Amino acid sequence: MDEMKATEPDDRSTVRLNSTQQAILGWVVAGCPPDVYPEDEYSHRVSARALKNRGLIEISGHGKSWRATPTERGRRWPEATEEDRRERAHLARAAPRVAVEQGSAKVESGALGRALQRMPRRKPAEKEPLPVKKVNRQETYMRYRVVVTRVQIAEKWVRATDEEDAARKVQEEFAKPYSYFGNWDTKASEVEIIEAEQTTVIHPSKLSESGPMLLSLKDAAAALGIPYSALYELTNRGDIEYTKMGSRKYIQRESLMNFIATNTHRGYYPG
Repeated sequence: MDEMKATEPDDRSTVRLNSTQQAILGWVVAGCPPDVYPEDEYSHRVSARALKNRGLIEISGHGKSWRATPTERGRRWPEATEEDRRERAHLARAAPRVAVEQGSAKVESGALGRALQRMPRRKPAEKEPLPVKKVNRQETYMRYRVVVTRVQIAEKWVRATDEEDAARKVQEEFAKPYSYFGNWDTKASEVEIIEAEQTTVIHPSKLSESGPMLLSLKDAAAALGIPYSALYELTNRGDIEYTKMGSRKYIQRESLMNFIATNTHRGYYPG
C-alpha cells in the first residue's frame, strides 16, 4: 500500500480516506504490528470502526482480544475492486436519467417562452394594488446524518461464581432498558458525516402586538391552534384565565402566552 501509483479515476476506489484512516488501514494490512499505537489509547480503534463501516476491514473481540483484519477491498485500496465498479456503474446509469429530465424541462420551458413571445401583447389595465397577505417566512437549512463512534470504559464489581458467570451477568445488565452500569469514561470518539439533505423550516406566526388586548374564545382558539370546544373546556376547568363581560368570555393575550409557557415540557412528562 505504500507504493501507491497514479491511476485513472475508473481504477481508483470510490472510498475516500483521510491521512489518519490511511495510516490505520496500512497498519491493519501489515498485520497490526505491536508498538505502533499505545495500548492505553483507543483513538486508532475508533478510526478502525469507521474503516469497518466502509467495508475495508473486519473487527472482532474487545479489550486485549481486539483484532482487525483487512477485507479484499481493504487490501486493494486505493485500487478499485468489483464492488467499486458496480457502484460507479450504478451512478453512471442514474446520471443520464437526471440529464434527460433536466433537458426535457429546459425544452418545455423554451417552447413555452417562444409561444408567449408570439402572442399579441395587451396594455395592462390600471388596477388598484392588491392587498398583500403576509405568510410564514421560510428558511432553508441543511440536515446532516451523522455517525458517532465512541470507545468508553467502565469498571464495576460483579458477584459471580466464575469469570463466565461474571461476563454473563454483565451482558444481561446491558440487555435491560435504562440499565445503569456505572460511570463511563470516554477514551476516544470520531464523528463522520455520511449524508446531507436540504429541509425547509416554516416559522409559526406570532400574535400581532398591535391587536386588541382581549380575544374572544373563537379567536383565542384559532391563535392556539386548538378547537373552540377544547378552549371552552379549559376555561371551565380553570386551566386558563379569562375575563367575563356579560355572558361572553374573553382571554388576554398575556394569559395565552402564560398558558403556553406553563404547559410546555421537555422529555417524558407523566401527564
